[in-house]
Amino acid sequence: MSTCGCRRARREAGAADASEAALAEVGRRLDAEFGRLVYARDRRDLPTVVQQLAVDRKRTLAVAESCTGGLVGGALTAVPGSSACFRGGVLAYADDMKMAQLGVPAAVLASDGAVSEATVRAMAAGCRERCGADLAVAVSGISGPSGGTVDKPVGTTWIGIATPTAVFAGGYRFAGDRARNRLVTVAAALDALRRVLEEGDDASPWGHGDTWWKI
Repeated sequence: MSTCGCRRARREAGAADASEAALAEVGRRLDAEFGRLVYARDRRDLPTVVQQLAVDRKRTLAVAESCTGGLVGGALTAVPGSSACFRGGVLAYADDMKMAQLGVPAAVLASDGAVSEATVRAMAAGCRERCGADLAVAVSGISGPSGGTVDKPVGTTWIGIATPTAVFAGGYRFAGDRARNRLVTVAAALDALRRVLEEGDDASPWGHGDTWWKI
């Protein structure tokens, strides 16, 4: 995942109105083209946007991480004031930790595997319950360079979101090396949180139904 931005340029006073109008038109075109992908119209980064949305909406957050090894929680807590909304997280890398700490059923891990829709749904729901949070995000993936299969190649990643009324999941196929795959997983997880915070507990971050994304 990458970001793009528009920088406001200062011009002579006589051209100020025209510049403002041109900038507004660019903003409208970006909104029309990218829609839900636009997370800010200023210099705030994604973790800051998520935190401010959570605080404004009086929502608490929690994270359940496997492949990212704590990076999602680290991104959220790097923002000053994160204690106002962040409850905590569970780093469950091994399958037995997913079962013991998050309540993922052994049958789900046996039938679907650790990197699957069913597993991240269970991880998110278990994390939300155990951390006492309003919203929980869960991530599990194959970051590489090894571990991939024909059915689940390197880069396969699932993200789950649990709210008070629903649990959602979305699958991804990332195409980078281990470091990049982990970083884009963090961005995707935070963006999923952002969308739920903006659109409501019953709105899937991935639109109508669960969706595969290739990035």
